[in-house]
Amino acid sequence: MEAFMKFLMTIKNLLLVFLLLLMIPVYVSAADSSAKEQAKEQAKEQEKELKAKKEAITFYNQGNQNLKDGQKENAISNYSKAIELNPTLSDAYYFRGYIYSDMGKQDQAISDFTKAIEIKPEYGEAYTRRGNIYYNNNKFDLAIADFSKAIEITPANKETYINRGYAYSNKKEFDLGVADFNKALELDPQSSMAYIGIGNLYVSKRKYDAAIESYNKAIELDAASAKAYKFRGEAYNQKGDDDKAIADYSKAVELDPKDGDAYLSLAMIYYVKEDFQKAWDDARKAKDLGADVDQAVYDEFKSSAGK
Repeated sequence: MEAFMKFLMTIKNLLLVFLLLLMIPVYVSAADSSAKEQAKEQAKEQEKELKAKKEAITFYNQGNQNLKDGQKENAISNYSKAIELNPTLSDAYYFRGYIYSDMGKQDQAISDFTKAIEIKPEYGEAYTRRGNIYYNNNKFDLAIADFSKAIEITPANKETYINRGYAYSNKKEFDLGVADFNKALELDPQSSMAYIGIGNLYVSKRKYDAAIESYNKAIELDAASAKAYKFRGEAYNQKGDDDKAIADYSKAVELDPKDGDAYLSLAMIYYVKEDFQKAWDDARKAKDLGADVDQAVYDEFKSSAGK
């Protein structure tokens, strides 16, 4: 009897093992099915993402063509569509920011350049563009920080040294400004803008002869530089050499007829020389071109000319 009971227990255990063995493939099959579904979903998502990125590139390229053709609004629209499809497309942010900046929409431009930098931390051009906006809005510390980062990324870019040099100039940091302009000249000895920058720094220190020497070099390198003539005219004006100042300011407006500040400088000198008609003529041109002409001064020019 005892042997029979052991036999039954053995049979029972064998049946239990058999049942377990039958169940295992069911569980494995369910796991396989779940994994396959997940793989399919992932494949679909990857395919969708890849398709979106391809479409984004199409819109981005169309934006580039619009920009090349001068169609700014269309370019912005296409860059925006590219960004919507692929929010990590840093170049789309950069070029949209470039257009916003050109259109005077500086806050939007800064936002786009900042986003481009977040996506691509080594985007030197975006730092430079954002730095230019800060500079033009007299935020010189922010401009210097961006120019410095751009220089760190691309040390051989002379333009960025020049930009930072001008920012230092506006902060009256003479030595740092000169160092940047000299570095630009080291990279490009033919850079007239670097010589103009050095000249401006000398003017700020009232070293007018040294400034004139720098402007002379700038003009020698670029005879069509209206700025070089205008700034040299200012140096001559500060020295009290009115005739040379008039000659340089006149050359500056010949090269750049839209420079209202140069016309205003001419008006001031002619007024001092008591050539009131010329003073009035140039004051009117300055005002028409948007120069900041004090109304009382403008009225004096007019009155002195008998108008």
